[in-house]
Amino acid sequence: MRLVLGTELSAKNKIQAVGSFAVPVLRYSFGIVNWHQKELQKLDRKTRKLLTIHGQHKPKADVDRLYDPRKQGGRGLMQLEAAHEVEITKLVEYVDRKDPLIQVVRTHQYNTDSAVLETARCLETEVQTGTRKMKDSIVAKTKERWHGKRMHRQLPSNLDEKMVDIEQSYRWLKSGDNKGETESTIVAAQDQAISTNYFKNTILKEEMESKCRLCKQHEETSDHLTSGCPILAKNEYLMRHDKVCTHLHYSICKALGNETTDKWYTHMPKPVYEEGDVTTLWNQAVYTDREVRGNSPDIIIKNKKEKTCTLIDVAIPADRNVVQKEAEKKLKYKSLCIEIQRMWNLKCTIIPIIIGATGIVRRSLRKTFDRFTTKDSYTWNITHNMESTSV
Repeated sequence: MRLVLGTELSAKNKIQAVGSFAVPVLRYSFGIVNWHQKELQKLDRKTRKLLTIHGQHKPKADVDRLYDPRKQGGRGLMQLEAAHEVEITKLVEYVDRKDPLIQVVRTHQYNTDSAVLETARCLETEVQTGTRKMKDSIVAKTKERWHGKRMHRQLPSNLDEKMVDIEQSYRWLKSGDNKGETESTIVAAQDQAISTNYFKNTILKEEMESKCRLCKQHEETSDHLTSGCPILAKNEYLMRHDKVCTHLHYSICKALGNETTDKWYTHMPKPVYEEGDVTTLWNQAVYTDREVRGNSPDIIIKNKKEKTCTLIDVAIPADRNVVQKEAEKKLKYKSLCIEIQRMWNLKCTIIPIIIGATGIVRRSLRKTFDRFTTKDSYTWNITHNMESTSV
């Protein structure tokens, strides 16, 4: 396992490699050796310790989330205790089959009622019957423990299925392109388990100041560092915002046929791009007859042929403020939208691109792109280009 964790594989591939190469060594003995629960728990702790040593897991991040499937927000690590339950359940299903040959074998064996099989029968009875239900029961219990924790449940509590696109919000975990150190840091930030001053003061009960080390004004929480510090806003937040805008602008230019670089991260946006009847403006102010509060959206797309104008503005707030920020953006550019329709005689639409600081995405973002797919031929290409590259 140390060899796997010491490689340059991505986080997802390392977790899969552990499940493919390390776990089977013990899994072959399940059902033959009478493993005790405490022994398996001890091995799971050793596994987590190795992950922590190699930077793949933060010490105070949620343990149960490690074993949840990636599509549900976990990291997909195979738990030995759960694997043992599944394997012995499979064994008892096989032994208890009404097959004549198996029945003959059972009559000549004296260990058919061994402790392993008795344990398996108890587990099978507990979840009614079947290996499939056993697996589903284990996943459900793990998820319930994660969501029931006061500190670590803050991410799932923000994932309102009516408002948030859960599949897209967890897509970065499912794709697994990040390094283990990066993934573990993001997960720890979502779990509010970053070693901040507030965490040390409130959770660890250390005698120290809980205020932010940079601004000295607010409590130094994970949310404050990722999206609320006025000192970081001047450079780090601005740089993050510009990278998202650059990726979006690159996708738009590529879809419209404008000249671009091979990679989005080498793309240097120009103030104005023109291709046929479509003009793309980057970070340009719109001067109107009447004074408006917000007149500089990140990207403006003017389509003279379709007589449309699209205002795109990006924001990366704290995860809990994603819904509120979208409403703020629409309100901010409403006056500008009215002025553009009056001055340019174009139908104007506002598209706020709101992504949480740790990856929360609203359902409305997908619906917005889908709505424009039927109107503008290039919109599908923009969406496709955004999804085919990783920010």
